[in-house]
Amino acid sequence: MAESPTGRCLLILIARNEESFDPLATGLLDVGITGATVVDSKGLGAIIREEMPMFAGLASLLPRETGSRILLSVTTRDRIEAVRAFIAEMKADQRPIGAVLPVESTLGLPDES
Repeated sequence: MAESPTGRCLLILIARNEESFDPLATGLLDVGITGATVVDSKGLGAIIREEMPMFAGLASLLPRETGSRILLSVTTRDRIEAVRAFIAEMKADQRPIGAVLPVESTLGLPDES
């Protein structure tokens, strides 16, 4: 991954279901990530089931639970590595889907020395 000029990264984690969110949030706190935004989301299966009746037959092939929570946090590379280690220890069915992106600049965050 390209190095961020700020030394910060955007951590994006998608908790697959409600049962996987609590251990994930606790793990982030344990590695020092105390600032994060949580967004409730709706999976494509739920949208197809609820808003696109023409695809109703397809809905039976999709998982019943399609809601999730997206966690967003601007953090440092060392904390990202701690998150990776934590996620590797989680049960396979509780592991989030995620991505890490370099951050070119930030607004509204205190400078870290």
